[in-house]
Amino acid sequence: FRHREYVGTMVVIEAEDQLRQRIAWALAQLLVVVPSDISIHRTHTEAFLTYYDIFVRNAFGNYGDILREISYNPLMAESLSFLQSKSAAYIWEMH
Repeated sequence: FRHREYVGTMVVIEAEDQLRQRIAWALAQLLVVVPSDISIHRTHTEAFLTYYDIFVRNAFGNYGDILREISYNPLMAESLSFLQSKSAAYIWEMH
């Protein structure tokens, strides 16, 4: 987990396109994937960096294109999955 933060920080600090990096960071804060909801281990940084690269590539693009691309990303797909989740009504009926 720390490795991912270190790589991200170094890219942002040393990149020549500071505005793009800052916009990508802001988009990543809005469209998050929760690492605890994802079955891959947190030390596998490649999947998270691939997800972040979507924001870097589309920082000055169309927001709809960003939403489309992240919706097909495996991290977001797993994060939004209803697999093994119960509805609120089901939980209320059981308790």
